[in-house]
Amino acid sequence: MVISKELPAALAAKAQRRNWYTRENAELLLDWIEETGQRFLGVDVAQEQKDGSWLLIDEGLDLSRQTENFEAVRRGRQFIGEYDGAGRMFAPVWQDRGA
Repeated sequence: MVISKELPAALAAKAQRRNWYTRENAELLLDWIEETGQRFLGVDVAQEQKDGSWLLIDEGLDLSRQTENFEAVRRGRQFIGEYDGAGRMFAPVWQDRGA
């Protein structure tokens, strides 16, 4: 994750595992990304395994070539909705516009 602007403590505290969020909290993070003018780059997805470990899923969303941030965030919300399920976690990826 590329970050230049620090997350608000209340939002950072919602992470389940470092940068990984449930669907609801990933959507809150997308709100923050959009409101603060960060460039949204995509979403990684992980699935919890029976032994409690996490496996990164290949179906991540890469929007690094998307130039319109509003559209990128919209697609990120859609992706999270479609890939949500039991044991799924999401890691939105963004970059400060100034970076």
